[in-house]
Amino acid sequence: MRKLLVSCAVAAAIAPVMAQAQTSVTLYGVADAFVGYFGNSEGQHVVSMNSGGAGGSRWGIRAKEDLGGGLSAIAVLESGFNINNGTSGQSGRLFGRRAYVGIDSRDFGQIIAGRLQTAGYEWGGTFDPMLLAAASPLGSIGGEEPRPWIFNMLQDPARQDNTIQYSSPTWHGLNGTAAYSWGNNQGLQNATHYQLATLTYANGPLLTSYGFGHSLQPSATIARNTYEHVLGVRYDLSFVALYGSYQVRLNDPGRSDKGWQAGVTIPTSPFGTIRASYGGLSDQNITYLGTTGPQTGNWAIRSAAIGYTYQLSKATMLYGFFKKLWNSGIAHQTIYPPGGLPAPTGNHANVTAIGLGLATRF
Repeated sequence: MRKLLVSCAVAAAIAPVMAQAQTSVTLYGVADAFVGYFGNSEGQHVVSMNSGGAGGSRWGIRAKEDLGGGLSAIAVLESGFNINNGTSGQSGRLFGRRAYVGIDSRDFGQIIAGRLQTAGYEWGGTFDPMLLAAASPLGSIGGEEPRPWIFNMLQDPARQDNTIQYSSPTWHGLNGTAAYSWGNNQGLQNATHYQLATLTYANGPLLTSYGFGHSLQPSATIARNTYEHVLGVRYDLSFVALYGSYQVRLNDPGRSDKGWQAGVTIPTSPFGTIRASYGGLSDQNITYLGTTGPQTGNWAIRSAAIGYTYQLSKATMLYGFFKKLWNSGIAHQTIYPPGGLPAPTGNHANVTAIGLGLATRF
């Protein structure tokens, strides 16, 4: 009886504390499929069903616990998958898109650690007028080329393992992020390390963001440093939104890579939006191991796209797009490698993609 009374007393004492700690767990996701036509000037073409034309199909768990005083413990586990065949994305990782834990403070910002969708990924999505992964010239510039940039929204290293990131609160429209990554092999001295930071300013219709990225590859014959500088601008008027971005990448041997894009979004109704973008890339001193032997030179592309999105509801969207990519120099780039054609074998080939899809969020 005494044990029962003690247990009741303890339960009564901790009940108010437990009541104050509000915990929420949310299951969420995106299901996105599209049918696409892909063709190139070498006479190849294919029609296929694919996953993630607007954004990668995924499911995730988001957890948050209120710790009081404006503090919250947070965690996210997010898994990518291919809706057309049910396989896992990100090379079969269980939580290949994101997996992190952290603390969020109302007054002091947020710090998270794990496998992160870094500020480089967020920068790409913010200044891409297409917001259609398979139809994005900005995605081709930063993510589909042989040396993906830290600032891209398609693939690693925009997502990074073993990473810690701090995001500041917003002060007079200004906020920033800073991240450090130990690379794919935590603690090993020969792993590629990454650092990146962004500074973002928003004021009315204007949004602009500068980003800096640095990677160190100590396992190279001579330790190689790479530096990225990016600037994005978006100006949102009532009848049109204007987008622009410019990015520069500098390497120890003196190589300088450059990418740029400009675009617009034009609302046609409360539910429909026309999207258009044009951009280019000049990537120096690429060595391409083609079918006719290695070539070294300038990897240069131009890409243009137009698309239309229509919101059937807050969660469900229809979309269609047309995209063209022109290769020059030694570039042998294709569009949407997961579901399109392999890279063209000859120089100066062009590639075309047309798609129609449906995406829903839950």
